[in-house]
Amino acid sequence: MSDLIYGDSSAPKLDVLVFGPHPDDAEIGAGGLLLKLAAQGRKTGIVDLTRGEMGSGGNVAIREQESIEAAKILKVSIRENMNLPDCGVEDTMENRRAVARLIAKYRPEVVLGTYYELPPGRGLGHNDHIKGGLIVAHGANYAHLKKMDLGYDTWHARATYFYFLPPTLMPSFVVDVTPWHEEWLASIYAHESQFGRADQNPGIRDFFGANAMRWGRQARGKYAQAFYSPWPIALDSVMTAAGMDGLQA
Repeated sequence: MSDLIYGDSSAPKLDVLVFGPHPDDAEIGAGGLLLKLAAQGRKTGIVDLTRGEMGSGGNVAIREQESIEAAKILKVSIRENMNLPDCGVEDTMENRRAVARLIAKYRPEVVLGTYYELPPGRGLGHNDHIKGGLIVAHGANYAHLKKMDLGYDTWHARATYFYFLPPTLMPSFVVDVTPWHEEWLASIYAHESQFGRADQNPGIRDFFGANAMRWGRQARGKYAQAFYSPWPIALDSVMTAAGMDGLQA
């Protein structure tokens, strides 16, 4: 069972729900996007799959408090934790159903998860990133099945996108997050047990900033975050693709 660690579970439906394998992944991969959405008046939420108990720094209690602080910075409506084992997330029917239940509960238009077609190992290829992405992909599908019996009305999200893309994969789209760059970094540094204090570990700023600048060039801005869609994205016109109009997801 998942636990609500921040916000009000009776809040109105969400526009975007981000699933992160560990308590800092949603911040790293989609924090700038979440801040931009909040500025646009959108309601957002985060679901962490694990408590991050295998992390070298901190413990469950510390990481939960850090997650709450980050949630406040990102202005999300809710943050839940699924209590799956850190380093032991598996693509099972039970876990797919658990994801589907949360999607049916919060009824997001867009679901985000971690990209899953990666060589296994450290970094992006962490087991929980791969398996976590799979259960989100399947869970988003299961949420609309009437016979799944999830305890909520069925819900079909309009789109499921993925973050934490490998360098060899061209993103389907990038989102300019330049005005929210400092707040985004603050949400990452909120996880002090993992990244240290901003004044003591400036290398984190350089590392994440460099990656965001890489995609920023593609977004005609300074900083951006990148996402992948397994399906073509419908546009109103070629002018949208040329950056002359908003993306229609």
